[in-house]
Amino acid sequence: MNKLSKRLGAMAMVLTMTASYVPAVFAEDAGTQEPDYTGWDTIKVFETTDVHGYITDVSSYKEDTFEYRLAYFSKIVNDARNNDAYEDVLLLDTGDIYQGTPHSNLTYGAAMRAAYDQMDYDAVGLGNHEFDWDVKTYATDAKGTMAPYEIGSYKGDSDIPVLMSNLYYKDSGERVEFTQDYTIVDKGNYKVGIVGWADDYSADIKASQIAPYTIDDNREKLKELAEEVDKKADIVVILAHSDPKSIAEEMDPEVVDLVAGGHTHKNVNGTAENGVDYMQGNCYAYGYSTAEIKVNPETKDVEVTTPEFKDISPKGGDHSYLYYNNGNNTQLDPEVTKISQAAWDAVKGEMYEVLGKVDQSITRDFIDKTNGTSSIAGNWLADMMLAATKDQNTVAAFANRGGIRANLEMAEGASSRDITVADIYTISPFGNRILTFAITGQQMAQQLERALIGLNPEIGIDTDVAYQASNLGDQFAGITATYKVVDGGIKVLSIMTDDGQMIDVNDTTKTYNVCVNEYCATLDGSVFKGMTPLVAMDEAPVDNLSTIAALREHRDTEGLNIELDTTVHTLTLQNKIQQWKDALGSYDKASLIEADRTEIQNILGQVNYILASGDLATEEKTELQNVKTIAEGLLKTTDSKPEEEKPDTTPAPKPTTPPKRSPKTGDTASTMPWVVLVIAGGAGVAAVELSARKKQNRG
Repeated sequence: MNKLSKRLGAMAMVLTMTASYVPAVFAEDAGTQEPDYTGWDTIKVFETTDVHGYITDVSSYKEDTFEYRLAYFSKIVNDARNNDAYEDVLLLDTGDIYQGTPHSNLTYGAAMRAAYDQMDYDAVGLGNHEFDWDVKTYATDAKGTMAPYEIGSYKGDSDIPVLMSNLYYKDSGERVEFTQDYTIVDKGNYKVGIVGWADDYSADIKASQIAPYTIDDNREKLKELAEEVDKKADIVVILAHSDPKSIAEEMDPEVVDLVAGGHTHKNVNGTAENGVDYMQGNCYAYGYSTAEIKVNPETKDVEVTTPEFKDISPKGGDHSYLYYNNGNNTQLDPEVTKISQAAWDAVKGEMYEVLGKVDQSITRDFIDKTNGTSSIAGNWLADMMLAATKDQNTVAAFANRGGIRANLEMAEGASSRDITVADIYTISPFGNRILTFAITGQQMAQQLERALIGLNPEIGIDTDVAYQASNLGDQFAGITATYKVVDGGIKVLSIMTDDGQMIDVNDTTKTYNVCVNEYCATLDGSVFKGMTPLVAMDEAPVDNLSTIAALREHRDTEGLNIELDTTVHTLTLQNKIQQWKDALGSYDKASLIEADRTEIQNILGQVNYILASGDLATEEKTELQNVKTIAEGLLKTTDSKPEEEKPDTTPAPKPTTPPKRSPKTGDTASTMPWVVLVIAGGAGVAAVELSARKKQNRG
């Protein structure tokens, strides 16, 4: 087959026209050159990826404002199929199709399989979240096609190929039978070869689910397979649950025409330097990517043009074109609309149940990224884990930001927002077991140091390295800590529990019960990997189910109002020192009351502990000594001797009234200022609250 070399770039093509066809030439206009594809055939390409169950967006929980995203997209695809300008249409998805919304999760993706069958996808990839359930039951089958489905009156078993050429059984080393290496589909007069691939995403799957398999992400083998398919097809497309640009850059432009990617939840469309085009359509059916494949009918030369992203549900603005509108919306595919409604009808019985009420959004955004990775959503869900394991006397809970799958946003202009059962399945869809382990203070410090490596400015909190580390558990509750930046990461200097107990970060004997989600616990690099949980896996609580139970208990005993923890649970040592100075500067020595003295003693206890750690630079010791002098001066009165300095290893005194957990755990919210994870390094304090575990009652 002859392919038009991508390396021609903007070079003018001087070709002789024949009576039967017109080759691509460039028309000059004001110094620009545009190719002329008159006489060439066009195959329209559509790609979705990481849809994660968003056949509809039901987050408004008002059926008249549900967004029928796939039905809207299906109508666009059908219109293209009926458009004489196109020889044919190629419809692809690169994986992570099912897991994410309550109506998809609770039906194990049946509605998604039904919709994709109705839309007649040409091929789909296998994403990492296809392993969340039994991959061979709900994502694919022994034929290497999408699994059967039944939802409402829709029942079927499609023949849509599931492609991933580099998935093997770990023990035998043989290729799995439930994915195909590639498929070749006829589009008009041309054969399109579609090759399945994924980079090694094992770390993004629960260990128990990926354990039988291994992924060989040697891209040289991908290139070899593409060359094999090129001999059988006129057009070659790589379908990858991976970053498409990096793959495109490594492919031979005389072999591969287009790379469709996914996994990163980004809008990535363009042309690599070698001329291979790539596309990736964001996530959650917010939109799709599209391109046109131009084929010369005489020479079979191939060019890909205009890879670009198209919005379906852009942020802000009027989305009424996605609403059902009592059946009067002609922009929706009627059959996919019916499947969408069948999915919601199958689960909606308990979805509308109100579990609580908040007066601000629950988001995954960092509260203060200069000091820590804490988010309102992460604080809240980790508190829910503590509620689920309170009978195991857990003092801390760890989860990962990647497991928080949605923001629970306030409506514009609203003063409050209901939290429903559907919200919980949306923000926490995976159904991870919550495992409890007994670990030492040293292991707890190691857990934080590994998960929070991105707090080192040389690494950066938003980098891929930091994100991978965050999967070890960068969202946590029950403790606060102090850290400093060191070469290659951070060093935790102190940890304090919510009830005022200082945890010795160097101790290897005393243990503390902590809980962590199953995914974090089983990753390589986790301090929990290889440990035996105190409660067996099969008996451990499930995160979303236990959250629903805890919120019901709180609603029924204390009311609907949910207090949200907006605290950053980590501070640099530098910022913590400044916070202490500000706090101590607010006291009037002449009018101290007992509660003031208790808080000053708490600060002094923390300072003494950190001074005793030995992991300090000279200037840090000096600053801490200054804080210590100020605190001791406040405690010294004319009527009494100065407070006797306690040994450096003595825990800080507990507050007179122990702080209690968030109401989400069934308790009231009242905490003392020392509950803050302090970590040294970084920028200045930006209005950091004195009460580091303050729960703001916003209900």
